Amino acid sequence: MRPLTPRATPNHHTASVSIRRTLRTVRPLLPHEVRAARTVPLLLAVLVGTLICAAVFLLPPDPSGAVVLLRFATVLAGLGLAFVLDDPASDMTTACPSPCWLRRLLRIVGGLMALITAWWLDIALLAMALPADVHAGLPLVDLAAECLILALVTVALALTGLRFTRGLGGGLLGGGGVAFLALVLAMLPAEFAFYADPDDARGWAESLPRWRVLGAAALALTVFLLPRQPSGKR
Repeated sequence: MRPLTPRATPNHHTASVSIRRTLRTVRPLLPHEVRAARTVPLLLAVLVGTLICAAVFLLPPDPSGAVVLLRFATVLAGLGLAFVLDDPASDMTTACPSPCWLRRLLRIVGGLMALITAWWLDIALLAMALPADVHAGLPLVDLAAECLILALVTVALALTGLRFTRGLGGGLLGGGGVAFLALVLAMLPAEFAFYADPDDARGWAESLPRWRVLGAAALALTVFLLPRQPSGKR
């Protein structure tokens, strides 16, 4: 009597084939997307942000000042990240056999990798400039969450811009939107604040849920818009 062996359902087999086909597509597609993406604004933004963080060597060893510099660098990185999704050759790439969401996802991941690398370089500069006890008191995990959520908001706004500008104006809406959002968040009263001082434990505890809600909304919008072509295209 032959032993019973589980068989893959047709849906499972189809999904496996689709995943393998997608993975095979990534390798030849990656260098093309790196060349096509507008990476110069991102590289300039993270460079200027790193120079801003280097100004910590000229300031008194104050954690609040260091965090302000890091937040400036984060917003600048978001400005640069917004332009990575712009596609000047949008009219031609709509006929590309690879799915739209995959091309965009590769650009987003590449941009986030550059942003995260620059962020850790900024943290290293702060660590060298600040006394050990001051640096140890910085809420690095929460600051990293701020950085990633702001980057996700940038991506969501850029995708919104791409949707309504035939794939050409995502950077303008994403960059301008994240700069305006950061300004609004910085001006909110204490009871609604997103940006807390490093020595304000209660402020950090109250701001984290607000950041999570903002991040969840940005993630939902990103997932919704990622596979959608710009308006007016098929």
